[in-house]
Amino acid sequence: MAPGMPERYQGREEVRAGYRAAWGARPAQPQKIHDVRVHESIDPEVITVEQVVVGTVTTTGQAFSFPVLSVLRVRHGLIVHVQDYIDGLRVARTMDRPAAVVAGLGASQTEAQKP
Repeated sequence: MAPGMPERYQGREEVRAGYRAAWGARPAQPQKIHDVRVHESIDPEVITVEQVVVGTVTTTGQAFSFPVLSVLRVRHGLIVHVQDYIDGLRVARTMDRPAAVVAGLGASQTEAQKP
């Protein structure tokens, strides 16, 4: 979970607003999602989605491409749970922040969330 973001969203509008806020708070601005592959599981409510998010870091103009893995639980046609996995070190390198990430690895959770 990203610092400052809620642990849980409830309802379609909270999910939409949460994703908008998460991406809007960062200089990495997604512009396209491609290479989407959906994998079914033995649980009929669960699917896994592989995708690649591409965009630009607004502070540097650098292009980025991040693979994302999402696990979704869908019930009665509605998403009831999503868990996203992103390569955090690749994101840190793209944002020119690997030193901050490495420093945060040795800090307590409270210290790592300080600005």
